[in-house]
Amino acid sequence: MGCGCSKEEEPLDPPTPSNQPRRSTIQIRVGENVKGVFSTAMSKNIIFVGGPKSGKGAVIEELVESFGVKVISAESLLHIALQKTLSTSVSPGKDGSKLETAAMLSQLKTQPSLVTLEWIFELIKTEVLRYPDIVHVIDLLPNSKIILRDKTLFDNAAELLQKFEETCPVAFAMHLYIDKEHLNKQLDSAATLKTPEGCTAPGGINDEADSAVTKKRHALYEEALKPVQKYFRESDRLVEVDVSSMSHERIWFKVVRMFASFDLSERKNNNLIVIFVDDASKVQSLIDSKVRLIKLVDIVDEPDAEFDLMMECLLYQITELGCPHVCYAVDIKGSTLEKAEKQETKKCLVYELKEPSKLSAHLNKYQKNMLSEEDGATSKSWDDNDYICYKAPNNLTLLFSENFDNKRAEVIATSYCSMDKM
Repeated sequence: MGCGCSKEEEPLDPPTPSNQPRRSTIQIRVGENVKGVFSTAMSKNIIFVGGPKSGKGAVIEELVESFGVKVISAESLLHIALQKTLSTSVSPGKDGSKLETAAMLSQLKTQPSLVTLEWIFELIKTEVLRYPDIVHVIDLLPNSKIILRDKTLFDNAAELLQKFEETCPVAFAMHLYIDKEHLNKQLDSAATLKTPEGCTAPGGINDEADSAVTKKRHALYEEALKPVQKYFRESDRLVEVDVSSMSHERIWFKVVRMFASFDLSERKNNNLIVIFVDDASKVQSLIDSKVRLIKLVDIVDEPDAEFDLMMECLLYQITELGCPHVCYAVDIKGSTLEKAEKQETKKCLVYELKEPSKLSAHLNKYQKNMLSEEDGATSKSWDDNDYICYKAPNNLTLLFSENFDNKRAEVIATSYCSMDKM
């Protein structure tokens, strides 16, 4: 496995036997100018778009958890701004402080010109400049049918995007798209499921009506998106992810592999790093820097305990010790983990980085400072080793000394991650 991205990646799924139904593949196309964008200090903004049923919200939540990015939602900013703008002309909500959404939408129906794309970009720019040193994921298109119905709203998108980038450069735009055929199949399938007797569908409408509304919203969204797509496609800064498979886990796996290839190490919100070695002397400089060493043979009664039991004991030990200042080092010498390659690989969402890397590549500024304070201002002896690296979406980084057999590292990593979710 690797995390490098080409302009058009191969499908994620392996070939299936002819007697089994083939799952839809997930394609991801990455523009040539997308790679390495975070190497520049200014390109810290990502525009995210995806219509109804694209899973955009779930993917953005995972990006926040795994990489510590900040989300800027145009729809949320508009909601707050409209409350202030319309507060003098529309009665307040039941709590006396906020406008009711229904009242706000009613006002927009009669005054659609209240919302302009220029205003949306100004709201986003203000929010970006509040936190200029972090990566922003910008959810650009408001998912409001009333706003999207204005066919002129995005006519000058290219001009306004260019103006926006003069202050807030955009690294790339990512579009999660589902083709019309798959969307219709998904919605039609859902509409055939009968609502239990005595229950009503959300919003008091039947499933067929809800399906028709979603199809219309999808069509409006994709039409409004075209000028934005064209702008980023012309500069080769568009990432397009086909999410027609409707599998959140597989979609996220594709997206996280791409994001992991970017230089986000100093902005990631790392919770836990565990380094596996078969010889503690290889990380002696880390131990000298007060990194906690766990010897597996010391935490179990029998060094030849079964593999799963050994892993369970390790996870329990780390849970009891709590999150460290920097990381844990785990010495597997003399334990059954030395023969982990003979174990069956467990299923878990974990990915291996393409090239070996230094520990420093996975530390945030706080963790680096902790090691530097212990090791001396000028010395970095703790960062001499290269490691095989596995990562999981829950901010877990597992490193293995470079002499580890790849199969053994993979088995330990997937087993650790699968048990960590229990």
